Amino acid sequence: MNTRTLTRSALALVGVAGMTVSMSACGMLGGSVASAEVGECTNIEDLQSQEITEINTVDCTEEHDAQFFHKFDMDGDGGFPGDEAISTAAEEGCLGEFESFVGSAYEESTLFVNYIAPSEQSWDEADDREILCVLYLDDGSTATESWEGSGV
Repeated sequence: MNTRTLTRSALALVGVAGMTVSMSACGMLGGSVASAEVGECTNIEDLQSQEITEINTVDCTEEHDAQFFHKFDMDGDGGFPGDEAISTAAEEGCLGEFESFVGSAYEESTLFVNYIAPSEQSWDEADDREILCVLYLDDGSTATESWEGSGV
């Protein structure tokens, strides 16, 4: 799975960062891929390893700096669509659900959006089409509650 960041752009409301947070291969365990449920909390550091074989989550009442807020499957029965197509799908899919989960517009929020997407290997070998959308704090601080409906 690849992890990328969607950032605010000075010229546009939202743009995709040209920089990759980490290029993480999603480890396949018996043909399955790492996943998480919407609303689960985690720490962004746990998602920045070279290989994600599982996603560690924490109770949202414990200190955390990231939370899964949306997930969806990309369309695609054919071959790997490429990083640009995945980035476009993630931007549209994740940002389209930001306000309904958080309760404020992305451009007004203190939260950032990241995503975990299929790698070419997981796409081809494990039929992985899932994009996981992740909220996170970029300032080193942590939270002890869910950001669902928080308006932050």
